[in-house]
Amino acid sequence: MKQEKHDRRSRRTRHLVQSALIELLQEKRYEAITVRDILERSGVGSSTFYAHYFDKEDVQAALLKQMLEELSQPMAHNAVEQALLPSLALFRHIQEHASQFRALVRGHAGERVWEVFQTTLSRSIEQALERTYSQKRAPSIPPAVVAQYLAGAFLNLLTWWIEAELPYSPERIDEIFRQLALPGVWTTIERKSE
Repeated sequence: MKQEKHDRRSRRTRHLVQSALIELLQEKRYEAITVRDILERSGVGSSTFYAHYFDKEDVQAALLKQMLEELSQPMAHNAVEQALLPSLALFRHIQEHASQFRALVRGHAGERVWEVFQTTLSRSIEQALERTYSQKRAPSIPPAVVAQYLAGAFLNLLTWWIEAELPYSPERIDEIFRQLALPGVWTTIERKSE
């Protein structure tokens, strides 16, 4: 029972600290944020903060890990028509958590975050491509190249969508993405290496 109470308090502390960082990222650049700012915003004492984190980079890393775990859920449960990239599920998830993602994009902590998202997304797409290609002969373009292209196109459109204050529904932005990005990808899947 005591461990459960401790775990609940620990989760609450982590939530307060991470929420404070997200709020601060909406106001100023990541580089300008201090641990003191996070403490003041979260209402958490310094000894409690340091019992959970080493520094603000550790908070950012924990926040990023949590967001990647949340993003991986739609990727694991994607529909057949979204086998390469579950873009609709991702757009919907991001709409639900728009303030978090907007803070990361605008807070200039985004470079590291998007780099990790690019790597994670690219790996997932490459694995899906390799499963698709395994049923055919060698592709005309290596799966790693196609995966980088598709992940980059998705993340660039996603960044624009977030910065533009989500002017389209997730369904519409997904339709636009698929019309722009996927015809060429499907062509490479169908075309065999010569």
